[in-house]
Amino acid sequence: MRHFKPTKGLKISGHKSATIALESEKFVNPEYVYIPLSIKGNDYELLVEEGDKVKLGQKIARKTKGKTLPVVKHATVSGEVVGFAKEFHYSGLPYQCLKIKNDFLDTPSDDFSPIKNIDQMDADQLSEVMAEAGIVSERLTFVNNEQSKTIDTVILNGSECEPYITADYRTMLEMTESVIDGLTIMMKAAEANNGIIAIKKGKKDIYKALKQASKSYSNITIKLLPDQYPAGWEKQVVYRTLNRTYEDSPVECGVIVKNVTTAVNVSNAVRKGQPVLERIITVSGEGIVRPNNYLVRIGTKASDVIKLSGGVATDLGDLRFIAGGPMTGVALRKDDFVITRTVTGVTVLPNIHDFELDENQAPMDVILGLLHFTEHDPYHFERDEQPCVKCGSCVDHCPAGIVPSTLKEAAKAKDIDLMDKYDINACINCGTCTYVCPSHIQVSELIKKGQMFYNVKNKNKK
Repeated sequence: MRHFKPTKGLKISGHKSATIALESEKFVNPEYVYIPLSIKGNDYELLVEEGDKVKLGQKIARKTKGKTLPVVKHATVSGEVVGFAKEFHYSGLPYQCLKIKNDFLDTPSDDFSPIKNIDQMDADQLSEVMAEAGIVSERLTFVNNEQSKTIDTVILNGSECEPYITADYRTMLEMTESVIDGLTIMMKAAEANNGIIAIKKGKKDIYKALKQASKSYSNITIKLLPDQYPAGWEKQVVYRTLNRTYEDSPVECGVIVKNVTTAVNVSNAVRKGQPVLERIITVSGEGIVRPNNYLVRIGTKASDVIKLSGGVATDLGDLRFIAGGPMTGVALRKDDFVITRTVTGVTVLPNIHDFELDENQAPMDVILGLLHFTEHDPYHFERDEQPCVKCGSCVDHCPAGIVPSTLKEAAKAKDIDLMDKYDINACINCGTCTYVCPSHIQVSELIKKGQMFYNVKNKNKK
C-alpha cells in the first residue's frame, strides 16, 4: 500500500463571493433536453422510439453493455422524442443523445411512486430502488458489492474545493432536510451504523443548518475539514474524519464516500418516487454577466443556462467555457455542451492575455492549464508552455505523493514500464501540479492521457 499522510495543501482563491449567497433559481423549461447515452449509443436498449410521447421521469433507455452506470436513463421533461442527436458531452466528446422536445406540462410518469414501507425494506431492495432511479454510479458501491457487509460509516463530502462553484453549498443550505434524509437511507442501504457530513471550516451557516437538521440522529456527526485544496479528495476526507487509510477504495476501511447531491437524489427517489431529473449548478466566472445558481433539468444545454445569466461578457476577448470549475473541469471553446448529473457548474473565464488581473486574484492562466484537449481538435484550448526547469514544485505539492514530473514524461513517451514503476493510476487528477508549475506545463492533463493509454494497454493484455 502506498504510504498516505495528509498534506498541507494549497490555499487558493475560492472566487465564490459572486454566487455563494444567491438562492438557486429554477430553470425547468428548456425547449429541448438531450439525454446522453454514450459515444456510440449502442450499449443501451432504447425503451422509446422517435415520435413517442414521454412523461416526466419515464424510463427511456436501459444499459445492456459495459460496466459504466447508471443503468437507467429517464426523460427529464414531458414531451416528444424527436430522435437521436450528436451533442457534446462535458468531456468534450460527441455523445449519442436522445433528443426530447419539451411540452412544458411536466406530466408525471407512472414508473415511480413513493416508498411507504421503507422500514420493512432490506439493503438490497433499497439499492435496487436507487439503481432504477438512475442514482447508482461507479463509486456508489451498494449494489453487488462483496465488501458492503463490512461498511460501518457513510460520509457525505460537502467540501466543494473547486473555485467558483457553490452548487453543493446551496444544496446543503436549501435542501438540508433532504441531505440528512438521504444520508440516513444510504446508511440503511449500506447497513452502516454511522454517518458523517464533512464540510470546510468557516461555513458557519451550513454547519448550523446541518446540526439543526440532524439533531435527532445521534449517529450522524458534522466534521470540519481544513480550508485548503484538495481537502475534498476522498483519501483526505476519510483520513481527517476517521483517521483511516486505504489503497484503492474507501470500502476497504469500512467507508462509503458520496456527494451531498447524491443524498438529495436518494431522498427524492425513496420519499417522492422521483428519479434523477435535476440538479443545482453554478454559472459563474468573470466572463458571465450575472453569475447565479440554477436548479436545472438534466440534459439542458449549457448555452441555455448562460443566456439566463445575461450571456457572456463581450469585452474580454477570447473566452473559455469550463464544464465544472477551473481546477478539475474541462475547458471548451463552445458553450453548447450538455449538463449531466455530474456537472456541478459552468465557469466562463477570459484568456489571461486579454484580461488584466488585480493583485488579489488567483493566477487563472495557471489554473486553466488543466484542460482536456486533443491536438487538432478546435473544440478544446491549447496554451503556451515552457520547458520543465526541474524545480520539483509539482512533487512537493502532490497530495497523492507521486512524482508528476516523471509521470508526465512517461506519458509523453508512452513508456508503460515507467508508468507502472511510478504508479500512474495513483494520480487523482486534482490539477495541483499544473497549478504550481512555473513553466505552465499541462502536467495533470499529460498524466491523465497517460492513464488512459496505460489502462487500455493493460486491458488488452488480459
